[in-house]
Amino acid sequence: MYRSKLGTVLTLLLIAPPQAAGHDIHVSYGRVTVEGKAVTIRLRMFKDDLSKALARHHQRDTVDLEARALADSLATTYLSQKLLVAVDGKPLVGRIAAAGSEDKMWWYLVQYPIAARAGKLTIANRVFFELFDDQQNLLKVLQVRSGDETSLYFVPGEPGPVDVRIR
Repeated sequence: MYRSKLGTVLTLLLIAPPQAAGHDIHVSYGRVTVEGKAVTIRLRMFKDDLSKALARHHQRDTVDLEARALADSLATTYLSQKLLVAVDGKPLVGRIAAAGSEDKMWWYLVQYPIAARAGKLTIANRVFFELFDDQQNLLKVLQVRSGDETSLYFVPGEPGPVDVRIR
């Protein structure tokens, strides 16, 4: 009985797969590197969440992420308000150096030039907090020179910023 039901379910899934449903988790993941005269963040997030956030932030109906010039411009403005980065107390201005798609995810490579060797990195990742009460943003900070790694976790109730000592 169990095997026949399982076989029927598998057959139905192969013949008529269910419609793609939205994801239940609201998360972004970033990797921050501190090397030489730059802080670089590679930030990954769900495409639909990003499109929704950019449309809402810029009071548009929709935002097509594949229309790179417009989407990158809108994302630069959005990320400058949601992804806060400072070195030694001085806020940094980032620029999108690259972007792309990976299945249901979208990523941005954001570069922040720094004038001199940093002593303290202050960072907060508040992307999508305005959209989802359960948003979770993870950042892994890698200091290339020392090899130190630090993991940071941001949620709407604890949005940061967080200080990381640079070695």
